Amino acid sequence: MKDIELAALIEQYRFDGQWKVVPGDSGMNNTTRMIKAGDERYVLRVYNNHRDRNIVALEHQVLFALDRQQPGFSVPVPVENRSRDTVSVLQDGALAALYRYIPGERPTVQHKEHIRSLGESAARVSKALRGMTISHKPIYDPYYLLEETYSSLIRHELPVILQSSEQFIARADKAAAIVNQVKDLSRGLPAVKELPHQWIHGDLNFSNTVADGETIIGVLDFEFCTVDVRAMELVVAQIDFFKGEESEIWERLRLFCEGYGSIDKLTLAEVEVMPLLIKLRMLDVFLHFAGRYKEGLDDAALVAGFIDQTYQICEWVDRNEEQLLTLFRHELLKEV
Repeated sequence: MKDIELAALIEQYRFDGQWKVVPGDSGMNNTTRMIKAGDERYVLRVYNNHRDRNIVALEHQVLFALDRQQPGFSVPVPVENRSRDTVSVLQDGALAALYRYIPGERPTVQHKEHIRSLGESAARVSKALRGMTISHKPIYDPYYLLEETYSSLIRHELPVILQSSEQFIARADKAAAIVNQVKDLSRGLPAVKELPHQWIHGDLNFSNTVADGETIIGVLDFEFCTVDVRAMELVVAQIDFFKGEESEIWERLRLFCEGYGSIDKLTLAEVEVMPLLIKLRMLDVFLHFAGRYKEGLDDAALVAGFIDQTYQICEWVDRNEEQLLTLFRHELLKEV
């Protein structure tokens, strides 16, 4: 974004004092800038991956509802522009929004207390969203509609895509295993559709949270908030744990589940289907980026990385399903 475009966007807002752009973290999907005005700090976000005003309006309704609820964690509160709207439009039609800054640090998977705190935060987010009434209809489909969401990709386009790059051909065995996972998944999806539903954050992970010391105090980026099965909130947050040594993976999963289970619990039906939901999440991610590759939006190296990751996680879950269920039952199961 050019400086003159950024300045024109910032001038759509009123500040107490002269504003200036200061260094700060930037997001993966959007352009973000830190703004300082007087004693206050703000985060300016320009949405790069869509121009759908309804998506931003839904996100803002959720954020205002959570802020009023005071659920035990902070959220970025949207700021009105000079037109008394929380959604601004750039000259080229891109959408933007300004949020109040939440001071803190980015938590990491290397810090055990952060892992436990992420579990606690996932439970608090789930309970807070469960108690909300949102007038907007969800925009994104539930994960379990994967076969409908990617129907053409799965049925017709994927075989061609997987032959279109040397990097994919070199991973032919892994890619074939992933295709079989997609086929096998359909047998378990009817049971998933019967699980408890509610609004979920949909993208909860360390990069979308803020920590103060050992505790996560803020949750960011409700852009993908939607109605899905409640247990998907845990699944999305756990995906980053399946790296490194076996002992590290199990310790991270245990710490996260301990944290979640100390705040909230799941039903037996939810717990029993968690391994399938983990695979569902990874298969959805793989298909999403395979589709983006077909459209020329991402390169082959990125998709090849998701072939490796999806194969590794699905294979690990299949190999350790009984031990996983034992952990989930012990930490997450609601007592009857």
